[in-house]
Amino acid sequence: MKASAVRLCLAGCVAAGSVVCGIQGQAPRDDGHDLTRLADKYGTDKGSTVHNYTEVYQYFFQPMRNDARKVFEIGVASGSSLFMFRDYFPKAVIYGIDIEDSHRLDSPRIKTFVADQANRKQLQQFVDAHGSDFDLILDDGGHTMEQQQVSFGYFFAHVKPGGYYVIEDVHTSLMVPGWGIDEDQKNTTLAMIENFVRTGTIVSKHMTAAEARYATDHIRYCNLLKGADLHSITCLLKKK
Repeated sequence: MKASAVRLCLAGCVAAGSVVCGIQGQAPRDDGHDLTRLADKYGTDKGSTVHNYTEVYQYFFQPMRNDARKVFEIGVASGSSLFMFRDYFPKAVIYGIDIEDSHRLDSPRIKTFVADQANRKQLQQFVDAHGSDFDLILDDGGHTMEQQQVSFGYFFAHVKPGGYYVIEDVHTSLMVPGWGIDEDQKNTTLAMIENFVRTGTIVSKHMTAAEARYATDHIRYCNLLKGADLHSITCLLKKK
């Protein structure tokens, strides 16, 4: 999604039902491997020219930069984010799924797979092919309510303990009508996240009961970050 570059602020952070943390200062710099620099180099909208998500991500990703082994993004497009993550996480294999074939991008450290992110059978085929225990899963796919919540419900179990699941462009929850939003707007991904911030419980019509219970029981904390104009919203979920 396109928007002007913005500064992001913490909108909600919850762990076990309690507010626990905030974000202050600038993201740590990293000997030329700054995540925003790489985002801008490869032209992903995560960087300073559009959403500025990487300024926040570096707080969370820099401590794991040299330890991460498996990073997975939903949504491939030109591959710019895959290249960014390949350079930022020097020891990780970067996986990407997309409804379009992206095998032209495959290399020893980039692996792509064709799948519909709202199709659990196809998501399981990806897991069968590439395994589990991802250090980071980031959803920058189709951004509909069903796509975001099915993917989160299915893949959160495949994040390793202590890893992160990120849902990008949550601002599509505000783009009524469209994006699979019900008339009463209760099924939005933003409503699901804000309910978790308030209650510590995941509720979603697009997830199975077992998936919702698992997410509720295994989220350590949730950071919901919003740009001032609400056109750039991302959510980081830390797994216990």
